[in-house]
Amino acid sequence: MFGKNKSQKSVWDKFPELKGIPEEKFPTHLLLIPDGNGRWAKLYHKNITDGHKKGAEVIKNIYNDLWQLPIKFITIWGFSADNWSRTREEADGIMHVIDETLKVLLPQAMERNERIVHIGRKDRIPEFLRKAFENAEELTKKNTGTVLSLAVDYAGQDQEVRMMKRMIADKVKEVTQDTLEKYRDGGGVVPTADLIIRTSGEKRTSDLGWLSINAELAFISKLLPNTGSKDIVEAIIDFTKRERRFGGRPVAATS
Repeated sequence: MFGKNKSQKSVWDKFPELKGIPEEKFPTHLLLIPDGNGRWAKLYHKNITDGHKKGAEVIKNIYNDLWQLPIKFITIWGFSADNWSRTREEADGIMHVIDETLKVLLPQAMERNERIVHIGRKDRIPEFLRKAFENAEELTKKNTGTVLSLAVDYAGQDQEVRMMKRMIADKVKEVTQDTLEKYRDGGGVVPTADLIIRTSGEKRTSDLGWLSINAELAFISKLLPNTGSKDIVEAIIDFTKRERRFGGRPVAATS
């Protein structure tokens, strides 16, 4: 389950090397691209939906550790706008897996003062999931702790087109950075990512658009169902040691 089990060790006890890292060196926004569920299912002769269920369990376990760290924003990219090209059976299965995850996540988010934000389209996902997202966003909008954003039916280019259409419909005369923030998914709550981690061994980011500006990248060779918190923590530790550069200017690994 998502919440921290009191009988379990904290992330700090499981990974004591984290204790020596100054809080400001952790990424402010960590974005995870959890890839490899389908290949795992094929490799182990499982149904494709079973692969996504297994991946969701792994995400839950990883998140159980991540939320304890001084990371303000955590984004999980659950379903790309391009993923509609998959079979209807697989897409429907993913939607139900996400819905079941939200049913566990929401009460624990309330308990831990977390905010849940959906980024992506709400007009193409099933009504039951749209309502679940809207309910979670409404109930947690005043929470001030970790912001967990779930990217479902999201793609950077698709968001840009939707933003432009809305600004034209609203007859926006002057476009500023504040204007763009207002029209982005989540109403500007979610900032650009500092660290993007992708599982499965594929070394690409996919269409994250604006979210990936100046982000550091980390690639884990394991398929998502074979990934654990140790893999993610190692990527975070590596991030804290990097010298980040913005416009050619070196900057310490802080946000």
